[in-house]
Amino acid sequence: MHKINNIHILLRILRKIVNKKTINLNLSVINRFNIRLAFVLMLSVFISCSQMLVEQEVIARVGSKYFYRNDLLEKLDSFEDEMDSILKSRVIIDAWARNQVLLQQSQVNLPASEIEVLEQLIDQYRIDLYANAYRQAVVNERVDTLVSKKLIDSFLLGNKEVFKLKAPLYQVRYIHLPPDNVDQNEIQRSFQRFNRGDKFFLDSLSFQYHSYLLSDSLWLNRNNLNSRIRFLNPSNFNKYIKKSQFFKIEDTLGVYLFFVKEFLEKGDLAPREVLTPTIKNIILNQRKLKYTKQFEKNILQDAIQSKTYEIY
Repeated sequence: MHKINNIHILLRILRKIVNKKTINLNLSVINRFNIRLAFVLMLSVFISCSQMLVEQEVIARVGSKYFYRNDLLEKLDSFEDEMDSILKSRVIIDAWARNQVLLQQSQVNLPASEIEVLEQLIDQYRIDLYANAYRQAVVNERVDTLVSKKLIDSFLLGNKEVFKLKAPLYQVRYIHLPPDNVDQNEIQRSFQRFNRGDKFFLDSLSFQYHSYLLSDSLWLNRNNLNSRIRFLNPSNFNKYIKKSQFFKIEDTLGVYLFFVKEFLEKGDLAPREVLTPTIKNIILNQRKLKYTKQFEKNILQDAIQSKTYEIY
């Protein structure tokens, strides 16, 4: 608002310059140039003022706080029609007003001692936000994120007890075929042999299957198996969970091909491929924590040496 008042003052001065009685048709070239310059300045000021008035258009007020059209446009996302825009605008404006009313009333009605505590918390929160953002930016830039296989293996070896399984895990492959599938014999042969060519062949015929699970490198728990493999249930689970044994089961719903590649019991060390992401995150977090402590120590020492930080 102060900028607009200053513009109005400038306009009045320019009008006085232009309207002086001393200006006449016999003005020198320099004076004519000054008049043109004055008009150009006036035109620029009018345009700027017009743009500013549009940008600073007030659409709501709570006490001495104003909500401008630009504030609204920043919060408005896409809308389907004009009515939708009006409704969203009102919701945004009402939310702003509600927050301002609550803020202003709290500043008037809360005890001064409580306001002082809140202001201290706000100041500390502001410091924490800036400090954490800066600390994170420095850490992300300077901490090495490469974790070698050797380091992961070393960490796993030193923490075996931590990574023992709380429940069994299984690696299986499975296909559920319709009972009248014409390629059943070829599919079964490829399923049992399961070399590179077989994998491609089985995958190419997947549109014929009711359901399937051919990624036998995945580790699944018991709940995963029961939900994905139709013929399995609590009563027959142990019968079919036998390592390196092929099963062909038939019922009225079709033919099931099933093979357990590997399984781990409760208490066994979890497989490396399952643990790798977790171990990598642990190692990275340890690096970041170590670097952060050293970084905070260094910046304090630097501040002392540069006399930015002094104790009196």
